[in-house]
Amino acid sequence: MITLENIRKVYPTRFGEKLVLDGINLKLRMGERLGVIGRNGAGKSTMTRLISGAERPTSGTVRRDMSVSWPLAFGGAFQLTLTGVDNVQFISRIYNQDFRKNLAFVEDFAELGPYLREPVRSYSSGMRARLAFAISMIIEFDCFLIDEVGAVGDARFHQRCNYELFEKRGNRAMVIISHDAAYIRDNCNRFAVLHEGKLLEYADFEEAYAFFSHSIGLSAAAPTPVIRSAIRTSTLDAMHRLAAADERFLTQVHQGDWARDQHQWAVAEGHYGMALTLYPYERTFWSQLGHVTREQGKFDAAEIAYRSASALGQPVQDLLVFLRFVFEHQHISEEKFPIRSLQQGPTWGQPPALPDIQILARLFWGSEHVAEPEALHLLRTIDTLDDLASDMLDDPRTAFLASPGDSLTGRHDIDRNWLSHLCHLSLPDIDIADDAVSGSSANILRSLFTANAFADWPKTHARLSILMGDAQEISHSATQDTPSD
Repeated sequence: MITLENIRKVYPTRFGEKLVLDGINLKLRMGERLGVIGRNGAGKSTMTRLISGAERPTSGTVRRDMSVSWPLAFGGAFQLTLTGVDNVQFISRIYNQDFRKNLAFVEDFAELGPYLREPVRSYSSGMRARLAFAISMIIEFDCFLIDEVGAVGDARFHQRCNYELFEKRGNRAMVIISHDAAYIRDNCNRFAVLHEGKLLEYADFEEAYAFFSHSIGLSAAAPTPVIRSAIRTSTLDAMHRLAAADERFLTQVHQGDWARDQHQWAVAEGHYGMALTLYPYERTFWSQLGHVTREQGKFDAAEIAYRSASALGQPVQDLLVFLRFVFEHQHISEEKFPIRSLQQGPTWGQPPALPDIQILARLFWGSEHVAEPEALHLLRTIDTLDDLASDMLDDPRTAFLASPGDSLTGRHDIDRNWLSHLCHLSLPDIDIADDAVSGSSANILRSLFTANAFADWPKTHARLSILMGDAQEISHSATQDTPSD
């Protein structure tokens, strides 16, 4: 049995002491697989290091009545100046193992080729993790500590890891840490959330995951900082970095990936859709959304997703085989509706993606809902964002601008996320918090235009200038025609 009694772990920092674990109690027996989820920095990896003995607790007791592995995918125990082969030999001697047999297994499993005979300090983090996992499998521990193994290697490597752990060693004790909730659900029989230094155990996965989702605000709208750049490529790169650090986004993506791997296409579609609601400019997951909708025979939705991915920077060559399959089923030609891809240059000259259509529709038409056939037509026929915005301004739905009582006047429920994405399109140098932009009692479009929105979009700015002039004249006339008391 592994027993943790009232474990506290404090790290000194230049800002004072940081309490990571606060009164952790745990008992783990043979055959029990404890899955631990928690946000970044919650202390999950710290807890596994304490269980393994790689670190000591600040206070409390760790008792090990069974042999315990080092954290799998943790390469901290390697001698970096030694080669991979030397490290296999070193571990084999410590545990009195057959070196030649172990080396043959590691060579086959880790698939490091000639790098196995190079110093470990020359390895990438992924290579070190593969070596650490392979070496872990040559020692028959009673308890395995598994720290984000799913983040290492490709799908085939994951399958081999799962076979070694959960089939060959399914009767061992395990502590499994992963951001991939599906991995925890599928491979564990006990569940816990590490939150604010406390380890909270739950009877089943759904209870644990519900608390975790609430603790990271998964159901809430993700605030998106304004990215100030008139160059779309710079904006998209910055947004990608934000998405990669947001656990709400990553959780939806992991769930979508799991469902996709299980061929649960509709479930995957839902999770990828939620991820893209949080970060609508993530091109990779527009591609994934295209794949899972295509598998369901939703060819219009798949084409929209693929065209959006290409417009946001996914290489066209990665998408062509899928797009051509979709075109074949729609009986259309690539020549008639060419694929547009992201290029270097100003934002207004870039091809539109579905999120652009939805953002501008909400601004110009008062609703972000654009029917699928119309969205697909726009993506097929519009070359640039400037063309898109100017065409949308010519649509009769923009007539509300001429009415003093238009649908956006006086709104007090302004969607900050929508405004953030709108600013990245039209006002890269203006702060979203500026009263001229976000005043709750002002008409948003008029306020944006006053703040010089779309100033460098030639067609859009020209059309807005005419519309705003007409709207002012109508508003002025309406005021003069109103009878006095």
